[in-house]
Amino acid sequence: MKSSALPAILIAFLIAHSPATAATIVKDEEARAVIIVPEKPSPVVLNAARVLQAHIKQMSGAELPIRTEDKIKGDPSKDQAWILVGEGKLTEKFGLSSKGLGAGGIFLSAKDNVLAIFGSDTATDPFGTRYAVTTFLEDKLGVRYLWPGELGKVVPQHLTITIADFQHRFTPKLAQRRIRSMGYHDRLQVGLDNLGFTKADYEKMQADARRTQVDSPDWFGWQRLGGTLNMNGGHAFGHLWAKYGKDHPDWFALQHDGSRDQSKSPDRARLCVSNAELIAAVAKEKIEELNKNPNLLGVSIGPNDGGRAAFCTCPKCEALDSAKGRKVLLWDFSKGTRRDFEHVSLTDRMVSFWIAIAEKVAKVHPDRFLVVDAYSVYAAPPVERKLHPNLVVRFAPLAYSDEDYRQESMREWDAWSKAAKRIYFRPNLMLAGRRDGMPLLYVHKFGKDFRYLADHSMMGTDFDSCCHNWATQGLNYYVVARLHWNPEQDVDGIVDDFCQAGFGSAAKSVRRYFDGLEALMDEAAIKKEKATTVFNAKALAKLRRELEQARQEAGNNRIVAKRITFLETGLRWTEIEVAAHAFLADPAKADKAAAKKILDERFAFMQRSFRETPLALNVAYISWGEDGLWSRLGWKRPNP
Repeated sequence: MKSSALPAILIAFLIAHSPATAATIVKDEEARAVIIVPEKPSPVVLNAARVLQAHIKQMSGAELPIRTEDKIKGDPSKDQAWILVGEGKLTEKFGLSSKGLGAGGIFLSAKDNVLAIFGSDTATDPFGTRYAVTTFLEDKLGVRYLWPGELGKVVPQHLTITIADFQHRFTPKLAQRRIRSMGYHDRLQVGLDNLGFTKADYEKMQADARRTQVDSPDWFGWQRLGGTLNMNGGHAFGHLWAKYGKDHPDWFALQHDGSRDQSKSPDRARLCVSNAELIAAVAKEKIEELNKNPNLLGVSIGPNDGGRAAFCTCPKCEALDSAKGRKVLLWDFSKGTRRDFEHVSLTDRMVSFWIAIAEKVAKVHPDRFLVVDAYSVYAAPPVERKLHPNLVVRFAPLAYSDEDYRQESMREWDAWSKAAKRIYFRPNLMLAGRRDGMPLLYVHKFGKDFRYLADHSMMGTDFDSCCHNWATQGLNYYVVARLHWNPEQDVDGIVDDFCQAGFGSAAKSVRRYFDGLEALMDEAAIKKEKATTVFNAKALAKLRRELEQARQEAGNNRIVAKRITFLETGLRWTEIEVAAHAFLADPAKADKAAAKKILDERFAFMQRSFRETPLALNVAYISWGEDGLWSRLGWKRPNP
C-alpha cells in the first residue's frame, strides 16, 4: 500500500509559497485595530503609542483608539487587531519579551492579528519603545524624516493598512549615539545683531519651521539618537583661574614672556601640568564631584581648548614631552601677533598629568572613570607612557577637507584604541562649513570610516555639532544619524532611499546632484584647496542643470517641487558665496563696486532666508563666522 504522505520537498515548497497571514489595522479609512499599552504605561510608552496613533491617522484618516490592557476584553480578531505598544501582561501572555536585548534594543513582530512594538527601556537608554515605533513606521509604512519640519517629513497615504507576519529584534551597537543640536548661544547673537533680528525672532522662526502636522519626536529623536555612556566629557578646567589664579599662579602655564597670567581668557586657561600641588587639587575636586554624583560613571579632566594662552614652557613640563613625538605647531601671542613654531606633540605630558590624577582618584573610586581628550596638539597617541586603566579617551580628530589628514586620523584611532581600554568618538567634522554654510558632502567616506571605528572599539559618539544648514549639508546629517543606529548600513542604499522617498520621479536627478557635490568635496580634499575654489562656474552650472531637470521630472507634484526649491536655496547660496570669496583672492586689486554688489546681495539673501526658509541655512551663525572677512573689501553692512 502506498503512503499518502506528501514528499518532504513538496511540503517545503508549499510552506515557502503559502500566503502569509496579515493583520488589517485600517480598512478603507476605517479603524480595524486598537493600540494597547500596559495598565500603567511609562511616559515613554504612552508617548510612543500616541506617535503611532497620530501617524496612522495622518496617512489613512483612521484614528486607532488607545486603551490600557486592563480595559481589553476577549481576543484579537479580523475585525479588531491588537497593537501592543510597550511590554506588559499581554506581551507576556503571547510569549513576547525584550529579554536578551541590550540597551536601546527593539522588538517588532506581527503574528495573525497581534502586532507587538516595544523596546528595552533601560536607565541608560530609556526610549527603546519609541525607537521601535519609529522603526515600524519607517520599515512597514514608509514614513521618513529627511530634515526637520513638515516639508522634510514623508508620510505616504494608505487608505488600507495590512501588516504581514514578521519578527525583528535589534540592539544598537553603540551605547551612546549623540549628535549635538546647535541652539541659541552668544555667537549666534552676534549674527542676529548683524542681520537685524532678535533672540525672540530666532526662536519663533525655528519653532514654526520645525513644527509638524502630528505628534512626533524631534528629528534627532526620530533617527533613534540616544543612549548614554553616563560619563561627563569636555573642558574641565574653565573655573581654575578664577578659583586659584591669585593664590597659586604657579599652577598655570609659563608663557613665553615669563608670566603665568591667564586673565585674557580665564575660562580657557592653560595649566602647568607638572605641578604636584595642582595635580592634588584637581584630584580632590574630582573625588568630590564623584562623591556628589554617585550614579555618574565618569567625570572629565579634559584640557581647556582654544584661547590665546600658550602651553606651559617650564622645564618640568617640557621634560615630560617625548623627543620621539610627532611634530606639531604651537603658538605664542606674547608679542601681540601670533607666532607659530614647531614642537613635539604634547600628548606624553598630558598623559603624565592624567595618570597622576587617576592614581589619586582611583584610591577612593576604583570603579569610576576619568574622561580625557585626544585632540589638538595632543591628538597623536602617546609614545612613552601607558594610559591608566581608568582613563576614557574622547577621540576628536577626523575631517574630510584634507585626505592626508583623514588617513592620519584613522591611523591615530588605531593607536589610541589599542592604548585605551575605553574610547569614544567626539569629532568636530560636522562643524565643517559652519562659517560659510557650503555644501561639503562626505557621506561615502564617512560611512567607510564610521563602520571601521564601530568595529574597532568605539563605545559611542558625541558629535559637535549639527549647525542646521539643511539645504546644503542635510544629506550629511541624515546619513550620519542613520549610521549611528546601525553602522553596517550601505551608504548608497541610504542616499537612494533619501532621494526616492523625498523626490519620487525626480530621485535620479537629485541623486546626481548630491553625487556632484560630493565629488567636488573629494576634489578639494585631494588638492587641499578651499571648497570655494573647486565650486567653479562650470561645476555650479552642472549642479544647477541637475536641479532644473529634477524640477521637470517632478511634474505637478507640489511637495516634491517644494523640496527641490529647498535644495535650490542651498545652491543659490553656494553661488553667492563662491562669487564673494573670489574677491578675497587679492583684496587690494578687487573691483570694490562689483564686490559691494555681490555682498549686498548676499546680505539681502541672508535676511530673506532667515524670514522665509530658516531651516535652509543657519544664516545668523554664518554671519558670526565670516562677516568679518568683508571689511578687507571695504564693505560695510547695510543698516538692518
